[in-house]
Amino acid sequence: MPKIAPPTRFPDAVALSYYRGMKRLISALKKLSLEVFDEQIKPEVVNYKKRYDSTFIEDGPLDIIQRAIDIIKGLSLGIFTSSEVHSIANTFVNGVNVFNKSNVQKQGAIKGIDPTAYEPWLQEYMRASVSENVRYISKLRDDYFTDIETIVMQGVKRGHSPKQIRDELVERVGLSLKRAEFIAIDQAGTILGQMTAKRHQQMGVSKFTWVTSKDERVRKTHKELDNEVFSYLDPPTVGKRKVLPGEDYRCRCVARPIFD
Repeated sequence: MPKIAPPTRFPDAVALSYYRGMKRLISALKKLSLEVFDEQIKPEVVNYKKRYDSTFIEDGPLDIIQRAIDIIKGLSLGIFTSSEVHSIANTFVNGVNVFNKSNVQKQGAIKGIDPTAYEPWLQEYMRASVSENVRYISKLRDDYFTDIETIVMQGVKRGHSPKQIRDELVERVGLSLKRAEFIAIDQAGTILGQMTAKRHQQMGVSKFTWVTSKDERVRKTHKELDNEVFSYLDPPTVGKRKVLPGEDYRCRCVARPIFD
């Protein structure tokens, strides 16, 4: 009769900490953006709405607004520094590893096995995962700049009031926070799922039980997989791709090992 292993757990606290790290950067970027908007862009939005003859003005409002946006971009480099972004990503990936390592060690103990004793794959895997998450964090900043430039310039040209434009900028920050939350959960699930699979197979586990988080956020396709048994060599197809628990988008499912 197969032995029942301790449950595989999802690193909720690690994911939350990762989200908070990204949120801190986004909040600082919001503060910077709104300060520059209020001090430099808002007056020029008002000027643009007035009638004037640009031939008598060396720098028109749009030129000044563009320079102000460029100032935000430049100052943001002091927020999204390469060392800070790397530190957040590195802390997160290490956190998932420590969490999963402890969890799987307890599972292996019922067979007297420590699958983490020799892991030649781990260093390169973690390096790649950190690099990937550095790109995700950096993209939050880059996408934000693309959008705020559009919001401000299009808002001015369409005759929006300073308040309307400012409100749109605040709303755009909300989108960045939602994206950060997605990244945190999505990457926690993906990294956990892949580490779990490698460590389970390292201790001779060939099959696993798919286990959902069993709450209202579980999608229908994953509910259908709950408590079903699969082979690591042939995981189920979700959508159009084969995935391990945690690998699907924003997935919080886990794999419980089946010991023969």
